[in-house]
Amino acid sequence: MAEIARTLADPALLIDNSATVLWANAAAERLFGLPIGAGIGLNSLDFVHPDDVQLAALSMVSVRSKEVGTLIELRLRGDDGWRLVEVHGAPVGDNLLLSLRDLTERRRWEVAGDATARFRSIVHNAASVLLLVTPEGEVAASSGALTRLLGHDQEWLEHRPLLELVDDSDRPLVAELLDNIAPGPGDDRVATAVDVRLRHAAGFSVPFALTFVNLIDDPTVEGLIVSGHDITDRLLVEEDLRQANSLLSATLQSTNDGILVVNLLGRITSFNDKFAQLWSIPADTLHAGQDDQAIACVLDQLADPKAFVSRIQDLYAKPDAESHDILQFKDGRVFERDSLPQRISGEIVGRVWSFRDVTENRRLEGELVHQAFHDSLTGLANRALFCDRVEHSGARIVRSGGQQAVLFIDVDDFKRVNDSLGHSAGDSLLIAVGERLVHCLRPGDTVARFGGDEFAVLVEGFDDPSAATDIADRIVNALREPVVIDGRDMPATVSVGIAFDSVGAPADELLRNADLAMYTAKASGKNCARVFAREMHDATMRRLDLEARLRGAVRRDELILHYQPIVELSTGHIHGFEALVRWQHPDGDMLLPAAFIPLAEESELINEIGDHVLAVACEQMAKWCSLGHGLPPTMSVNVSPRQLLDRNFPGRVESILSFHGLDPAQLTLEITEGALIRDPEAAARRLKQLRRLGVRIAVDDFGTGYSSLAYLQQFPIDQLKIDRSFVASMLARPGLSLAGAVVQIAHSLDIVPIAEGVENEGQVDLLRVLGCDLGQGYHLGRPLAEAAATELLHRQWATSVEDGAIPVRAASAARL
Repeated sequence: MAEIARTLADPALLIDNSATVLWANAAAERLFGLPIGAGIGLNSLDFVHPDDVQLAALSMVSVRSKEVGTLIELRLRGDDGWRLVEVHGAPVGDNLLLSLRDLTERRRWEVAGDATARFRSIVHNAASVLLLVTPEGEVAASSGALTRLLGHDQEWLEHRPLLELVDDSDRPLVAELLDNIAPGPGDDRVATAVDVRLRHAAGFSVPFALTFVNLIDDPTVEGLIVSGHDITDRLLVEEDLRQANSLLSATLQSTNDGILVVNLLGRITSFNDKFAQLWSIPADTLHAGQDDQAIACVLDQLADPKAFVSRIQDLYAKPDAESHDILQFKDGRVFERDSLPQRISGEIVGRVWSFRDVTENRRLEGELVHQAFHDSLTGLANRALFCDRVEHSGARIVRSGGQQAVLFIDVDDFKRVNDSLGHSAGDSLLIAVGERLVHCLRPGDTVARFGGDEFAVLVEGFDDPSAATDIADRIVNALREPVVIDGRDMPATVSVGIAFDSVGAPADELLRNADLAMYTAKASGKNCARVFAREMHDATMRRLDLEARLRGAVRRDELILHYQPIVELSTGHIHGFEALVRWQHPDGDMLLPAAFIPLAEESELINEIGDHVLAVACEQMAKWCSLGHGLPPTMSVNVSPRQLLDRNFPGRVESILSFHGLDPAQLTLEITEGALIRDPEAAARRLKQLRRLGVRIAVDDFGTGYSSLAYLQQFPIDQLKIDRSFVASMLARPGLSLAGAVVQIAHSLDIVPIAEGVENEGQVDLLRVLGCDLGQGYHLGRPLAEAAATELLHRQWATSVEDGAIPVRAASAARL
């Protein structure tokens, strides 16, 4: 805007509502004898003659109230004394644009002239636009400047009504003005200014600013002096300024930031509604220029008003500096404050402040930070925060000594609760466990949830290890009490592993050691705590090594099957085989299942091994079927709990049977009682799918687990394998009674009983008496390699042919 104002040929000023100069062009600075840029920030009234100050002030008020331009003559202090200046004021937003014309010389000629002719001659020869109008409204004389601007001859202009020069739309305005000032001598010589459009000879209109002075009582004039100038450029500037101001206003109002603009003296020159809203300052206070009240309102809300003022003072000492800071409010709100110098044409003329309410953003940021370092379910620290605190505690140990301990905690049998009662109950249990853990700690200790049913505790800053073991004992004891959820007592016992540190060990190492100790506690019966010892690490490394070698064994086909006969006790004929897996180690050792199957159960290897055993067993069964020895034997294969719960398992069984062309009835799958109760619903679904295929189902080791008669009816079971412990105790009356009861129950449910672990002929005799159908054990036949088992079938077939008997169909299973 300053650049536009500088393009005016006449002196021009832009002032605010306090008369402070915002912009000044070079012509204005020359008029006042000021260096370039020195007028900015000065009060324009300081240049007005004391006798004319009131008139100037009233004219300013008039322009703002009527929102139209006005023109007055004032005496202004120039570089060579007082000069008479014509001042035209026009509103531009909240400011005034003043255009000045020096009338000093013209007025001297007016005063000096004492004859009408001479005066008219002056009018004719004036360089500026000048008219002499009679009281009747006719043009008596005109300057050459006017004729040049309008394209009319002076002869044509003179003695014509002035209204003929005026555009049709402005004639009523000029006519009214003439009616008011032309009837007689004026009481004073105050000029009346008006902007009108005058008609050019070519037919278009030219905007002029005209000033009418009643000099009818002056004998040298005897009429109205009309002076003026072409305001085409001024109107263009004003329009540009209005558009710029409109754009600025729209920009200020559209932003969500509160904007405040001040001049170099710190006085408010502009603001938007958001600023008043953010600070709860009445807009009237700001519009009225009551800056002190506005500042008082601001300071009253701040938690640290001194810092607020100090920052402002620092910036006024460094006008070109930029600033960003945070404002804290007494009521908890938080604002961001930014400040930039306001530059116009490269010159700093003030400062722009922006204020942004970031209270909600800060709250959300706080929540995000909390979520990043805390468990969403329990609100406890998460792994990231826990490890960070372990590292900081370790650093303090390095500096100052002492010890820390990490406790790794796992809820015993949590999966059973989660699977049987649902995730909602499981979540409630975890929340309750977390609360109890917190109550067991000292101030300054940390408890975290790592996910699932795993928790960790950091005990720091102690010298006596009992500080940590006592906390572990408190935790174990506190969680022995069941948790009541929906009116039901839920078990919440935990196993705790403890790892001590006195050297500032890494968090991962401490957690790993505590985890190993926790698994030792699990293996010790759960519901207890164990301290990490180096032997645990060594055992884990051996376990990892074994797992790696076992994975290689699967790839290298080192897992082989032996086959143990299942015998019909009444005839002694082979009824089938149970396939038993062995690990033929490259060093020559033959490892039995107990050496590697538990490890496979803990890992994903059990599914791979189980599928391998099932495939090899079915392949062997197909070979025996191809021998043509009458009814083919069947094969029993043990299935792990993990396999049974795999939704894809029935499909894999069907594919293997189909590949080898086997009758599904030739395959019996053995499962343990534990596999049935781990997830009864899922187990029932899988068993029903398998039965629909035609596969038979056997329960292995009956009597060692839950021995529930309910699941014998609930699940589709074909065979019941009586555990060897029952068979071994049959020589004593209680044992014999138990074995007999199991056989009777099986028969009553149309289930075939099979006795395991038959070691002598006496046991065979008793089992026959009890009515047990099938038996299995070293006395009846040891596990045999493929060739030996095939030879056994050959012998039985040959014997049966000689005796005229047909071999009995056998059933077999593969134990993992």
